[in-house]
Amino acid sequence: MIQIIARGTKTGKVNLCVRMLKRRVINNATALGITISDADWTVIDRSLRNAMEAQKAGAVVSFRDPLAKNLFDIINGLTAMMDAGTITPDAAKRYVNSILRKDAAPQIEQPVQEEKRVTLMEWIDTFIEQCERGERLKRKSTRKITDGTIRTYKGTREQLKYYQEKRHKIIDFDDVTLDFYDDWRRFFLEKTSARGTSRPYSPNTIGKHVKNLKTFLYAAKDMKLTTCDDWQSSRFSADSQDVENVYLTDERVQQLYEVDFEDEKTIGRLMALAPDDDERKVMKDQLTRRTPQLLNEAKDIFVVGCLTGQRVSDYKRINDEMYRTLSDGEEYIYLQQTKTGKWIYIPLDIRVRAILTKYNGKLPQIYDQDLNERIKVIGRLMGWRENAGITELHGNLQVKTSKAFYECIKTHTARRTFATNAYKHKISLSSIMVITGHSSEKQLRKYLKLDNEERAILAAAEFAKAKEVKLRIAE
Repeated sequence: MIQIIARGTKTGKVNLCVRMLKRRVINNATALGITISDADWTVIDRSLRNAMEAQKAGAVVSFRDPLAKNLFDIINGLTAMMDAGTITPDAAKRYVNSILRKDAAPQIEQPVQEEKRVTLMEWIDTFIEQCERGERLKRKSTRKITDGTIRTYKGTREQLKYYQEKRHKIIDFDDVTLDFYDDWRRFFLEKTSARGTSRPYSPNTIGKHVKNLKTFLYAAKDMKLTTCDDWQSSRFSADSQDVENVYLTDERVQQLYEVDFEDEKTIGRLMALAPDDDERKVMKDQLTRRTPQLLNEAKDIFVVGCLTGQRVSDYKRINDEMYRTLSDGEEYIYLQQTKTGKWIYIPLDIRVRAILTKYNGKLPQIYDQDLNERIKVIGRLMGWRENAGITELHGNLQVKTSKAFYECIKTHTARRTFATNAYKHKISLSSIMVITGHSSEKQLRKYLKLDNEERAILAAAEFAKAKEVKLRIAE
């Protein structure tokens, strides 16, 4: 491996050297006789790193700075000599001189290599690998890509591969046109289950894959791997739809907090509320397979989510080391959100403190998928079997489902529960945003799951308040 390094001087400038490493051992370091300012070196070093990455991806590299170009040529030339096994300290010096001092010695002729063109699928693989290594950051940010986002990138890659198999075609950069966009959407709407029944993807799922594909293409454009820009058209959009979701009322959150699945009397009472023997049999089976202890742990973690309004990646890791007492004398939870990097204060609910105390200050560990499955079981055991009244979009058809309430509970329900209940208690959207970390009221409003009656009551309260203000002014 060949590296250009800088060594500091007493004058505040740096001397450049070329260093050769073999199996991570420094074999030799040759001074280049070049002294530049530390600021100039920072710019050139970044330029060299970007160029090496672009070259690895198959892009054509060019430089405006002649020194940067010479250093890049030195790295490539010495790397070729190292790969061929012909490199020695003297040979390296001669080659460096041939680059930096054109008349000092003839340059080594490099074998002409056919320029390798990177395909779209190869680029997506490279992009994902860069994310996994922590080399690629979020767009317009200095934060690394999260594991959850990387999983969605991999999902989009698999959907593209499956599309190519089904359509019997290879999709490359120039093929990502508006016609492709229309056909890819049709492909998602043609999805079927293992039994062959129609199961089209939802607009939000389709939108997620379109958004990820555009992320890959923006990065490819930055690396000058593509000039096709159909995907930048306003019609090539990542559409989404407001999803109908359930939330738990304050009463149901309290019921969950108080229930103990390891208590036989509690289980007996819940069994007595079951509508028939078949349902009781299902409940007994679930208690046996999940075990009361695991169900208790899942419901405690979920209740913490309902009382803090965080995403599952954040409320699962809340612990007593996050406690802070502020100037008002009240205790808060102080945490940095995984997705956004925001630091937020959450008022410490006494029930959250009690749950953490129960587990010695740290919640039990549980995978998201297991938590999702267990809270559905918990909802069923609690008797929340009423029709949730959820409408779903199947292709272009709106369908009223017969899903029971417990079937619609998921880890994200906790965040919606917090936001909705807070709003019902007449807490302003701006105050709720301080805790949830939402960046806009529009974004937060999507979380408010109120029925028509609840909306009417809240609207009447706001009108009454406005009328009261007007009367005071008139007086």
